[in-house]
Amino acid sequence: MINRFLLLCLSWVILAYSGVALAQQSGENEKIPWEELSYEHRGILQQLESQWDDLSVERQQTLIRGARRWEQMPPQERRQAQTQQRRFQNLAPQQQRVIVQRFQQFNSLSGQQQRQLRNIQRRFQSLPEDERRALRERFEQQNQRLEEERRIQREAQQQIRESQQRMRRIMQENNAQRRGADNN
Repeated sequence: MINRFLLLCLSWVILAYSGVALAQQSGENEKIPWEELSYEHRGILQQLESQWDDLSVERQQTLIRGARRWEQMPPQERRQAQTQQRRFQNLAPQQQRVIVQRFQQFNSLSGQQQRQLRNIQRRFQSLPEDERRALRERFEQQNQRLEEERRIQREAQQQIRESQQRMRRIMQENNAQRRGADNN
């Protein structure tokens, strides 16, 4: 289930950058001409044909790797990925960026941290819907409290800065008055 989730996330990221739910790899360090792709890979990557020559070698390889994975997916997983792709494409650009950022953050984690997150997600998914809803609500409440605390901290910091500026002005005025009194 987690692998499916990760595969779906991967397809979201690829869609965000290329409009295709696929990726690929080749062992070469040179660009791969479109004509050298297999018929199946060209079919999978057809939306990229006009851009293909402009893609970096790494990007081409990533897309070929994804196309190979796509070919190996069972039909049900393909349908799920396509559904997720449509959902992703219908999201606002800001929401798409958040998903891409989260996916990149996940990929930057160590293997152990990724496993821990997958286990947490698996446990969450196995909960009854009412418990998941309650957890989401608690999370949202905690998030709102955290945002309120951050807002209060920002306001307090601003007030401290303003107070410090007032104190500096007062001290400068006092020093100027003392110097004036000393000169008299």
